[in-house]
Amino acid sequence: MEEFIQYLEQKIAAGKAEIAALEAEGRKDDANFAKVRTNIYDVCKTVSQALLRRPDAGVGAIRAQFDRFQTIWGAALDKAKEHHDVAGIAVEETKLAALQDVAEHFREATGA
Repeated sequence: MEEFIQYLEQKIAAGKAEIAALEAEGRKDDANFAKVRTNIYDVCKTVSQALLRRPDAGVGAIRAQFDRFQTIWGAALDKAKEHHDVAGIAVEETKLAALQDVAEHFREATGA
C-alpha cells in the first residue's frame, strides 16, 4: 500500500508543478483541468489513508469507495451530457480519467 500512496503523492506533486507552469504561461483553462486531475489524486490519497487507519476497513473498503466515485461521477457525466453542458462534460471526463488511473495503480499495488 505504501507504494500506492507514494504514487499518488508523486501525481499530486507533478500536478501542482504543472498547474504552476500553466498559470505562468497564462493557460488558465489548461491549469483548471490540471487542478481537477490533481484534486482527484489528492481525494483518493486522503480517502485511502483514512480507510487504512480504520480497523474495520482496508483494501476492500478503498476499492468500494473508488467504485462509488465511479458511479457518482459517471452519473454527473451523464447529466452533463443530457444538458449539453460542454464544460461539465469535460470536467467529469477528466475526473473519471484520473480515477481510472488511480484504480489501475491500486489494482497493481494491491491485487484488488
